Amino acid sequence: MSTNLIEILQFLQRCYATYEQKRGRGRPFMYSQASMTLFFMVMAIKKIYSFKAMTKYVKQHYADFGFPKAPSRKTIRRRFLSLPCCIHWLLPEVVRQCQELDYSTFRCSWAFVDKSVFRALGGLWHKKHMLQGIVPHPSIDTDASWSKSPYYGWRFGYGLHLVCLQNRFPVAAWVTTASLKDHSQMVKLVEAIKEMVGIVVGDAGYRCLKVIQLLWSEFGILLQTPKAFTTYLKKPFVKWYNSMIQVAPAKLLYRHRKPAIEPLFALIKHVFDLEGEKQLPYKGIDKVSAFLMIGPLTVQLMMRDNFIHHRDWASTESFLNAFK
Repeated sequence: MSTNLIEILQFLQRCYATYEQKRGRGRPFMYSQASMTLFFMVMAIKKIYSFKAMTKYVKQHYADFGFPKAPSRKTIRRRFLSLPCCIHWLLPEVVRQCQELDYSTFRCSWAFVDKSVFRALGGLWHKKHMLQGIVPHPSIDTDASWSKSPYYGWRFGYGLHLVCLQNRFPVAAWVTTASLKDHSQMVKLVEAIKEMVGIVVGDAGYRCLKVIQLLWSEFGILLQTPKAFTTYLKKPFVKWYNSMIQVAPAKLLYRHRKPAIEPLFALIKHVFDLEGEKQLPYKGIDKVSAFLMIGPLTVQLMMRDNFIHHRDWASTESFLNAFK
């Protein structure tokens, strides 16, 4: 095991310490959350996707991840499918640990949110067949759905919802089928970072009065979008919100959204070889969610490593070499 991987494992163990304490009673894990998380990161970077291939690999390298023995194929599958909830909890904890390194660099006073659609594995399920309940080819992923991207047009697949800082450091993530509205996942995204962030900036897809009011009343978080509401103008909250997003600092903050979050999606796609029209390696929302959630966590750890060693935050070579 390389020195860098040992450092990553030790850092993940510190992050998961709180999780283990909250877990309370119950049989302890034979394979720790930190070790399993690192294992699946290595598998994703090495492009080892099938559980059979993972089982074969871990039989030879189980000691590298601190495993007492090689986990079975059944265990690997079960722990892989549990990743989304674990990583959803872990991402804000990584932020807190990084804030101890340098609070000014990793502070979350404001953040940016967006969704990117990843193309599903297999054939396309056209809407006319979808409405009729007809699956014309067995390769079609029936959990995937359609969404329109301003860059790629209509795309059939899954959506990765991300919240990041101005320096492109990811702080929260979740995965859904592509057709779900951008604003529908805002509560899920901010619930874990509600004590750290005050303003979240999104594009026009997040302009939903019900969601904006909920975030403000429940968490004290302002969800800022570029356009004012043209209805319900007599409501005090709408008047206040429209005036808030029109001030110069709010407009300046919105201009930082695109340069912050879109390069982050590009970086994740580059690291996991998902650029352009390349398809995801899995079918089904459970497996796709686990795979895509590994992306923001990997970038978090990579950026932290680059920060510690005074490298460019978007540099991938030094970090990824440790996984080869």
